[in-house]
Amino acid sequence: MHPKYIIVTQPHETRGLLRMGMVINHKDLVIGYEKVHGGGWWMRDDEKKEIVLYGASCDYGSADFRFLNMIPKEFEEYTFYYTPYPNIPPNKLDLSEVKWI
Repeated sequence: MHPKYIIVTQPHETRGLLRMGMVINHKDLVIGYEKVHGGGWWMRDDEKKEIVLYGASCDYGSADFRFLNMIPKEFEEYTFYYTPYPNIPPNKLDLSEVKWI
């Protein structure tokens, strides 16, 4: 099992949800008929309250953060970062328009 994430929208929706989990394949995170807007892997640091999203999904390609509108409320106190590779310093994601659900 690996820490992977995807960004998904429901049919005919433009609001994208960040879904994270411990899975074998990114497609294991898809529920029903959802459109996937890429994904990758994640690292979570509970002491620093940081989550780094990185890489690209072999199943769906790089994450398209333009669709990231909703994140589970349990991560509301976390700062999110993105980097294409874990060894490159990450950039902070702007979550000012995100709805915490």
